[in-house]
Amino acid sequence: MDRVALAGGGLMLRGSDVPRMMTRVQATLQRAARAHTPGEPAVYVVSPVGDGDLATARLRHLADIQIEFHSGSARPVIGPSIRMAKRAVRRGLRWYVGPIVAQQTRFNHATVELLERLRLQNEALSAEVERLQADIDHQ
Repeated sequence: MDRVALAGGGLMLRGSDVPRMMTRVQATLQRAARAHTPGEPAVYVVSPVGDGDLATARLRHLADIQIEFHSGSARPVIGPSIRMAKRAVRRGLRWYVGPIVAQQTRFNHATVELLERLRLQNEALSAEVERLQADIDHQ
């Protein structure tokens, strides 16, 4: 919910791209029109973070590279010394690894975004081909 804010009495997604969201809405409505059975009630949800088919939300979560995690050792006598040494090495390398990880994370997110845009474009083109085919069949 940290990406949602109230704006003028309505909800607004921070960092969202309106054309991309409208493309998602259009793709969802087209998919619904193709799959909908007349007389049957239906509810369709447009996700602000991606598509369930590609699990884009999961991919976005995996795109973040974590360099901070618990270091431990279960050895009874020397365990605390091993933990302290691991922590010191991680903190010592953070200045070197941090910018590389940040760059890779940005690339990962850009790749997921491109994947989603290509999927939306492919779905829109498929719907257009189906519409043109239906026009040809009716002539």
